[in-house]
Amino acid sequence: MQGKKLRLYAGIIFMAATVGNVYAETLQPDPAWQQGSLANGFQWQVLATPHRPGDRIEIRLSINVGSLAESAQQSGYSRFLPHLAFTQNNDPRAVSLWQQSKDPVRPAPPVVVTYDKTLFELSLPNNRSDLLKESLGWLADMAGNLAITPEHINAARQTRNEVMTWPPDTQESWWRYRLKGSPLLAHDPAAALKEPVDAQQLKAWYEKWYTPDAMTLVVVGNVDSRSAVEQISKHFGELKGKRETPAPVPTLAPLKREPVSIMTNGVSQDRLAVMWDTPWTPIRDSAAIERYWRADLAREALFWHVQQTLNKNGITDLHLSFDCRVLFQRAQCGINLDSPGDKLNSNLSLLAKELAKLRDNGLPQEEFNALIAQKKLELKTLFAIYARTSTAVLMEQRLRSLQNQVVDIAPEQYQQLRQAFLDSLSLQVMNRDLGRLLQQDMAMVLQQPAGEPELNMKSLQATWDKLMAPLEIAPPSQSSSALAPEASASDIPSGQ
Repeated sequence: MQGKKLRLYAGIIFMAATVGNVYAETLQPDPAWQQGSLANGFQWQVLATPHRPGDRIEIRLSINVGSLAESAQQSGYSRFLPHLAFTQNNDPRAVSLWQQSKDPVRPAPPVVVTYDKTLFELSLPNNRSDLLKESLGWLADMAGNLAITPEHINAARQTRNEVMTWPPDTQESWWRYRLKGSPLLAHDPAAALKEPVDAQQLKAWYEKWYTPDAMTLVVVGNVDSRSAVEQISKHFGELKGKRETPAPVPTLAPLKREPVSIMTNGVSQDRLAVMWDTPWTPIRDSAAIERYWRADLAREALFWHVQQTLNKNGITDLHLSFDCRVLFQRAQCGINLDSPGDKLNSNLSLLAKELAKLRDNGLPQEEFNALIAQKKLELKTLFAIYARTSTAVLMEQRLRSLQNQVVDIAPEQYQQLRQAFLDSLSLQVMNRDLGRLLQQDMAMVLQQPAGEPELNMKSLQATWDKLMAPLEIAPPSQSSSALAPEASASDIPSGQ
């Protein structure tokens, strides 16, 4: 429940729609966050949370390098290096530190490697400033003083590599399909270490990419910010090195519009996703936030309207969910239908009919009023929600903001901008946004449990195309066109 409420404040980090340029106010970063950089380019951010004294202290070290920086001969380097750091001479400091850094409520892997990032994660018990100093010292040694010798490599290879990847299963069928047309496909972060391992080559790769100007440290918790900044400067200020080659930027190809059926172990029953994606746009000014809010509210209105209609009609064998995320420069959304295979076509028909009605007729006034009233009520509880937000969630929000190039603003500025937005939004604008959303081409992706008979995707696509076909508008007569020479066809009813 908390995660759903937090969407009010954290939602701006996910995506924004593209519209014409308007006057925009530059967003000001939340002054509660202290941030800076050291002479060697190392960046740091600290949020002291004295209002959360019982929460754990969250530490993240993000290094701008992942499997995309590997050549064919360097396969597995990005995942092996953190493993090498954990097993360095069985360092008792590291063993003790990582044991104490496991959050029993929100367990997380100590490090995650993906295509463009390596993220070290520590979650320390509260009121343990000694562990904070020890953690920063260990992370600095790992980031700039890692011993890489044949002996260390051989010792590390005798133990299992527990370093996690994102996504957790890089070979999952849907994910591999999504990577088609992207350079990411040839750079699996979970790939096995290339044999034989040359210590000098591994060390050269480490020194090339593990440079302080490509590192960002984030600390959230009840800490003395002045002391924390001093410790950061002390431990990370001596790191050497500088990027000579920019890190590759991960990108995804636009989602293919052709329907596809995928057999996978990732689902327990048939799941049909109606999906669309757009290029990602960073959020740095008030106009970008408003564009996001308009798009987001249209998506929410769409989902609520359809869900309520299904509930009123007593549809119980169709589970509907909605998902939006930013994936490597692409903003991707999907409406997911979990349904028995023998009822999937009929359930898709129900969904398509409701979406077509919504596109052509718009949202009813009473539903619009209820949605705006609820959003205003949520806004009144913003500060109470923020005060209860755990340090772990605050950290997750910050990392997503950094990843997606979003300016984190203070709750006060958020509330002011959000209130003005809700006061100015009209049903006409909402329905115009809904119309645009539902007029775009969408992809149909069917995931089926491995071993099931494959369903006919052409039949599902035909059902969708038939019901979602745009309204046919009769061509105007000569007299009517003469009276209205600038009239244009529209799926939005007049007056909407």
